[in-house]
Amino acid sequence: MQITAQREGDSLTMALAGRLDTSTAPRLGQEMDLDGVRHLVLDLDACHYVSSAGLREFLRARKRLAAVEGTMLLTNVSRDIQDILDMTGFSKLIPSRPKVRSISLEGLEFLSAGVCGECYRMDPETIVKLYREGIGADIAEKEKQYAKAAFVLGIPTAISFDVVACGPRTGVVYEMLDATLFSAIIRNDLQNIDRHAQLLAQVAGTVHQTPADPAIFPDIKANFRHHIGQMDFFLSPEEIALLHRLLETIPDAGTCVHFDLHTSNIMIHDGEPVIIDMGDLSRGHYLFDIGLLCSIYGYPETGICEMATKIPNAEGLRLLERFLEHYFRDKPAEDYRFFQQNRSFLASLRLIYTSTFLPSLRAESARIIKDILLPRMTG
Repeated sequence: MQITAQREGDSLTMALAGRLDTSTAPRLGQEMDLDGVRHLVLDLDACHYVSSAGLREFLRARKRLAAVEGTMLLTNVSRDIQDILDMTGFSKLIPSRPKVRSISLEGLEFLSAGVCGECYRMDPETIVKLYREGIGADIAEKEKQYAKAAFVLGIPTAISFDVVACGPRTGVVYEMLDATLFSAIIRNDLQNIDRHAQLLAQVAGTVHQTPADPAIFPDIKANFRHHIGQMDFFLSPEEIALLHRLLETIPDAGTCVHFDLHTSNIMIHDGEPVIIDMGDLSRGHYLFDIGLLCSIYGYPETGICEMATKIPNAEGLRLLERFLEHYFRDKPAEDYRFFQQNRSFLASLRLIYTSTFLPSLRAESARIIKDILLPRMTG
């Protein structure tokens, strides 16, 4: 057994290589110095066996960390070791992340690109959503979990069954059943924008009518209280206070919000829509999704529509306006008035969120908020 330890502040990462059994587990216990540690990660990428003696060392570490309200995580867990954790009940005590298989993009068909990554067809029945470099594997695992939960709730989503790596990037594999990207269908049928807008409204309505389990899905409004507070790198205290005030005017709700629900995250199979990219699925008011659509399609001068969907920016704006007519048709008139009054603020939320987890797009997101959207909020 080889053990490599790396300490950063109150976080300790230990990589284990070999067998963790009766003869090697005591050494792990001796070298696991948890004084001052609140976050422990055990990397099992090169560990191919864990015995009951090794599990006891895991349990001792968990108890010590629990005493200081710390955390413990097992990463790069092989299928065999995960089976041991499941069989012994340890998977309920200590969170774990599976070891991911590596893929190559060579020969894969490119489907679309968005803010967070690209989609490629792996074969007639599967696609991979590959995140941009810098987005951690935990995001891919979360998307896989949310996709499964959404499927059980009856949201028309593809089955997500694997997390993969491509160099330093991670991704999620979806079963796609030989579907076609909704954006591609629209690009080739621009004369029927109204029909496509109506389908988009139906998809959104299905998501927004679905109750969201608070034990699984986070409160999107609560998350944004934190995200807005991180905008001090380009906004003044007064501007941040304005965003906080506007956020609190959005009604609370206990239904699902996709928060990346645009036409490049919808596939069409046998005429039926299938939603992908479930990593931001949350609990909250549907206005968060309507604002997302505005950020994609509602401001042609930003070029986001063409970048994310390859639909011409002017046609994207036309799609949005027809979508709004269909979506709000059976909503109270005051809901539509609220949306129109807060349209620019709602559109800013996706950009705020993007700037908090994707540094490569932070400057451009900040520019759009500062130069285009904020003046319309205050004008």
